[in-house]
Amino acid sequence: MTNPESVVFLTAVLPQFVDREAGHATAPMLVLGLAGALLQLLSDGVRGLTAATARDWLGRSPRRAAVIGGTGGLAMLGLGASVAFTVRAE
Repeated sequence: MTNPESVVFLTAVLPQFVDREAGHATAPMLVLGLAGALLQLLSDGVRGLTAATARDWLGRSPRRAAVIGGTGGLAMLGLGASVAFTVRAE
């Protein structure tokens, strides 16, 4: 939540979901902001645990690590070839 882009985004988006005629907007804004922060924390936590589990599983076998390295290398070669052979439209 300390990313300036997130702050600008939330400042622009959250007020659209608050009914100003129902009273003070502070409480609904805080509730929506905290709900968003909790969802981000949950999402990032699940993503981190999944990545750590996958890293442990992939790192246990040298063959798996070689396959991952080879796949990454092929992807880079493919991207490089696509950049090299792409004609720029003018």
